[in-house]
Amino acid sequence: MEQKVTPNSLFDQVNALLSSWNPLEVPDYVADTEYKDYVYDILDILKSGKDMESYIYNDMFVRAMGLGPSESAEREISTLCRSIENVYKEYSKSYEKY
Repeated sequence: MEQKVTPNSLFDQVNALLSSWNPLEVPDYVADTEYKDYVYDILDILKSGKDMESYIYNDMFVRAMGLGPSESAEREISTLCRSIENVYKEYSKSYEKY
């Protein structure tokens, strides 16, 4: 069952970060949908506390996309993961109030 996506949802925010990263260098109008399937796994990883950086580099970047290995990609992914974690923390804080 697909999760409902609302504007500015955590899903949308993570997808926007992946789209901005755009390792496949697809056009912007494609990037908005190109990486959506990965968002579900990333949200599960965030909730479980597993190693997101390893997932994005090994499973997404190298295996699924056929890119890498690359030291510059590792640095970009590290920065991406920090951004995703910050979005997740802010999102979680906003729901702690309720």
